[in-house]
Amino acid sequence: MPKLKTTPIRYTSRDFDSIKVDLINHAKRYYPEQVADFTQASFNSMILDSVAYVGDVLSYYLDYSVNESFLDTAVEIGNIRKHANAVGFNYAGISVAYGIIHAYILVPANSTGTAPDSSYLGTLKKGAQFESTSGGTYTLLEDIRFSDPRCDFIAAEFDEASGETTYFAVRGFGQVSSGRLRRVEIDLTNSKFKKFRRIRIGGTRINEVVDVVDSTGNKYYEVDYLSQETIYQETTNPKAASEGVRSILKPFITARRYVLEQDSSGTYLQFGFGSEEEDDNGLADPSQVVLNLKARNHITDSSFDPNQMLGTDKFGISPNGVRLTVKYKYSTTVTPSTGADTINQVITAETVFDEPNTLDLNLMTFVKNSLEVTNPSPITGDSAELDAEELRVRTKSVFASQNRAVTTTDYKAAFYRMPSTFGSIKRVQVIQDPNSLNRRIAAYVISQDEKGHLHPTHMRTKTNLKTWLSKYKAINDIIDIFDAKVLNFEISFTLAVDLRYDSEVVLNKAIARVKQRYNSVFEIGEPIYLNDINNILSETEGVIDIQRLKVENKHSGAYSTFRVDFEKLKSKDGTVIVPPKNAILELKYPDLNIKGVAR
Repeated sequence: MPKLKTTPIRYTSRDFDSIKVDLINHAKRYYPEQVADFTQASFNSMILDSVAYVGDVLSYYLDYSVNESFLDTAVEIGNIRKHANAVGFNYAGISVAYGIIHAYILVPANSTGTAPDSSYLGTLKKGAQFESTSGGTYTLLEDIRFSDPRCDFIAAEFDEASGETTYFAVRGFGQVSSGRLRRVEIDLTNSKFKKFRRIRIGGTRINEVVDVVDSTGNKYYEVDYLSQETIYQETTNPKAASEGVRSILKPFITARRYVLEQDSSGTYLQFGFGSEEEDDNGLADPSQVVLNLKARNHITDSSFDPNQMLGTDKFGISPNGVRLTVKYKYSTTVTPSTGADTINQVITAETVFDEPNTLDLNLMTFVKNSLEVTNPSPITGDSAELDAEELRVRTKSVFASQNRAVTTTDYKAAFYRMPSTFGSIKRVQVIQDPNSLNRRIAAYVISQDEKGHLHPTHMRTKTNLKTWLSKYKAINDIIDIFDAKVLNFEISFTLAVDLRYDSEVVLNKAIARVKQRYNSVFEIGEPIYLNDINNILSETEGVIDIQRLKVENKHSGAYSTFRVDFEKLKSKDGTVIVPPKNAILELKYPDLNIKGVAR
């Protein structure tokens, strides 16, 4: 029997040029008489180019698909988010910024003209919405009672004849968060029952779902995963006056739940596959408490799964035959932060009075319409969405922490894992006190303003962080959260330039390269390596020598008030500037703070 002819194939050729070369060699070897003309204008060359083109494209997409399948090699932000979701890190995109707003109203004077008439000191209800000069929307999180003793007032209008005060300007204050409220209705009255129903509610800028209620009055609750039946609700404490605790956190079992999912196409609500008729909403079958492990006819400690105690096989109820009303908050700008004194427009507001029936209608209307607002300090949060690399690093940290906080790395992951609904931070440093008898842990945090500059984290965000960490930390850990110190700095240098080059062009290239190196935010406690700057400058085309390089502290005025002598922060060899563990370096104004001279 004749031996079959084998054709050698090079599987390492994957780009256009190498594939075409292999095809030409193949044709010359096996078809020397049929195919001889391989000139660029020949028909044979066109066929080989087409085949090589297809091979190159297929090779590219094969590499792309494989790379995007792994967290370390993925480059698409959407795919990295999917990897993050797979390990339990549900990144919500644009964060929520928090701050304080001041509200002013004009109130008629009392009969003596010495103070505002207390009858017209109304209450600005929470949910009021305001707008900044940059177009951002901010929602009031709490009622502002203008009768509160902490509110102050000043004479605003006077009677020209008598000189007596007729109206007082009363100032109150309350907390606001970024985002505009929107209400959408989804009609499912004529739809068939569908397991794991997935509903799109809006675009990618949704940062919080406030409420989901169906037309029969049933409320649906957001959970981390559909098998989670137990949630915690805040209820009013009836003994608040005597116990000093305003609210009670109680466990609550619900079958109506959903998972909030977000990708490049929009924001979705993912429900379970149970129906109203199948809802048992109770304890699981006792036989399901023990894992069904193969080859075991006995019970061991390792086969006991406490997560199954309240579990069912329904993953919650899928809404059907009802109309869903969804309220959510979405960001109107790319960044949720805004500067001081930028919130000045009232969009919607409701002011109520204790006894409106006894008051003059015109005066009440006047007081309501006189409302003005401003923010004395910046509204801060994370300045923008995470880029691909930062999201990748945080995902790895979350996976390594395994839903608990033991090491300092675990604590950092837990800080970043807090949902953006409760505020966000840009950087965190966790330090354990080695001299403490118990595990006392100090955490230093920093946020960003609307321009991307480092800014102290709002107190509400820090309070939410402590509450958030309570479910991860060990019972004997004590956590203190502080603001990280900001160390602004400036880089200056003098270059010797080759006479064959334009010194201004070389200088501009050198400045641009240094700016690119420091366009990302430092970690808290991260040092500056002077050798890195030296290498960047020396590798710039046209530079033959670095005659001077200096990094020094910038403080006061538009910079941080924190002042440190950088010479004292240098290492013994003078090549590294090491900030304190609770400080973060910032090149605040790169266009101004990178200076150079070319000679």
